[in-house]
Amino acid sequence: MITAYVSANGMLRAQPVEPHGAIPEDAVWIDLMEPTPEEERFVDEALGLDVPSEEEMQEIEVSSRLYQERNAIYMTATVMIGADTSKPGRTPVTFVLVGHRLLTLRYAEPLPFRYFAAKARRHVVPSSAGEEVLAGLLDAIVDRVADILERVQSELDTLSSEIFARRAQGVRLDFDELLRRVGRTQALTTEARESLVSIARLLSFIGRPGEMKLTKSFERGFKTIARDVMALSDHASFLSGNINFVLDATLGLINSEQNGIIKIFSVAAVVFLPPTLIASIYGMNFQFMPELSLKYGYVLALALMVISAILPYWYFKRRGWL
Repeated sequence: MITAYVSANGMLRAQPVEPHGAIPEDAVWIDLMEPTPEEERFVDEALGLDVPSEEEMQEIEVSSRLYQERNAIYMTATVMIGADTSKPGRTPVTFVLVGHRLLTLRYAEPLPFRYFAAKARRHVVPSSAGEEVLAGLLDAIVDRVADILERVQSELDTLSSEIFARRAQGVRLDFDELLRRVGRTQALTTEARESLVSIARLLSFIGRPGEMKLTKSFERGFKTIARDVMALSDHASFLSGNINFVLDATLGLINSEQNGIIKIFSVAAVVFLPPTLIASIYGMNFQFMPELSLKYGYVLALALMVISAILPYWYFKRRGWL
């Protein structure tokens, strides 16, 4: 699907474009969403570009993601998707600046694109040129990552409260659920860090001399986004350390609970070992056993078994092992 956004009175107006049609001359943003091969060829011919394929967008080499070809600058960044679902992930998005026109190529729909387009229609964000649209999209992506990291921070605070406060109150914890929640926070943080690293490389590429002639206002705007990305990267690293701490604490509590169960079984085995020994001795079927002829031998054997069970238990309690 090809959507052209035309600037009108500081706002963006969306216009669908068919492969057999024409791209509006005053379009400042052309968005390719899951384009077909026919749509890709149409855009290549209309703008004189060589739009990368989906496989080329997923390459990890920096030289394959950030490069300049003829009069166009190609930049591929990794953007988070599915942060509100049970399976967060990431998708590559290619930004192509040709003249003062921006082309975006994507095979998913990250929320920042939808939010930015909605704001641009209401004249909330500047969008009269491709550079402004690029800055606005990158800012929306970074804001989305910041919201996700704030959610991770809140979830970590809740997890810490449940692990330590409820444990101190004697509330039984569902460790399987805790581990699943810790794993989800780790997945979100990992995807966020990957996205931030990718955007940081893109911003560094934009700021290189000779790659792109920016006005002072655009340059300041991209530098502001770069500072936000650095701050969020540090925060993501901090959250990653907290997640490891919460995970270690959860595993420690699981080990502690398992050790308590094993201790109970061990004490029970030691407590019942002497009575079992006595019962085994007097359960032997030898003909000549002096105690078998005692009138109160049965009662005496029972008393010995009870005493032999009480003594180990009393000893363990005195030593504080129970």
